[in-house]
Amino acid sequence: MADINMTPLIDVMLVLLIIFMIAAPMLTTGVSVKLPESHTGRNLESQALSVTVTYDGRIQFDKTFMALPVLANQLKEAAQTGGKRPVLVRADHNVPYGRVIQVVDAIRDAGFTQVGFVTAAVPAGPESPALAAAPHGVGQP
Repeated sequence: MADINMTPLIDVMLVLLIIFMIAAPMLTTGVSVKLPESHTGRNLESQALSVTVTYDGRIQFDKTFMALPVLANQLKEAAQTGGKRPVLVRADHNVPYGRVIQVVDAIRDAGFTQVGFVTAAVPAGPESPALAAAPHGVGQP
């Protein structure tokens, strides 16, 4: 028989297709940060720009790490071309508060007025663990 048997080739290609379909969403998640928890958060990530501050204070915007002055320039360009979309700040819970405020100031100086903070969702239950661990009257509405 002089013809090539295509069945094994098709089987291998289908297996590779399945592997790439499963692995592709995992490659686009971005930088891993340990977010603080909140029970009042909303999901706006689909329409917003995202700025990430890692645990060591590095800043990521548009999938690249950059210094604060470069971030300010990139945000000014994005504000001129992208309209007034919200900007979400993803900051590790161990990042110093001053570093987060520097990033928020750069966002506001660029012309963005809607700045939000991304938090991890608290598991639903009769009593939130964050509120249960707080002293009486602290952290409660």
